[in-house]
Amino acid sequence: MLTKAQMMEELPKFFADKNRGISLPHFAELCGVDHYHLRDIFIYQKVPLTERVQRRVNKIYAQVLKGEIRTMQRGLKRWVEYRETPKPAMVRRTLLTFDGQGFKLDVGIRPRAEDYRRRSLDEQMKG
Repeated sequence: MLTKAQMMEELPKFFADKNRGISLPHFAELCGVDHYHLRDIFIYQKVPLTERVQRRVNKIYAQVLKGEIRTMQRGLKRWVEYRETPKPAMVRRTLLTFDGQGFKLDVGIRPRAEDYRRRSLDEQMKG
């Protein structure tokens, strides 16, 4: 379970990702929270994150990252479905990282979930 600080850092990155695999309204529906409320908490940061919302969002966010939830589409209709066997989204990545001694090139196939937890190059340089 993520702390409030971790959620406020990771979820804006998750919602900004166009290839996240689930829309904000569908994600909010699974959480049992209004999508405008989620937007106000994580994107605009107008409303504080309550423990109730934290628990609900944490549970669904973990399931999405594990690949237990997928969005289905037939024609113009979309819906969310649980998978029998989890299948996390994998992406090919080429990253430039700073390890204190110098820059390193990190190449490989990684789960998409690592993108939301990874610090930016500016944050790595500052320490």
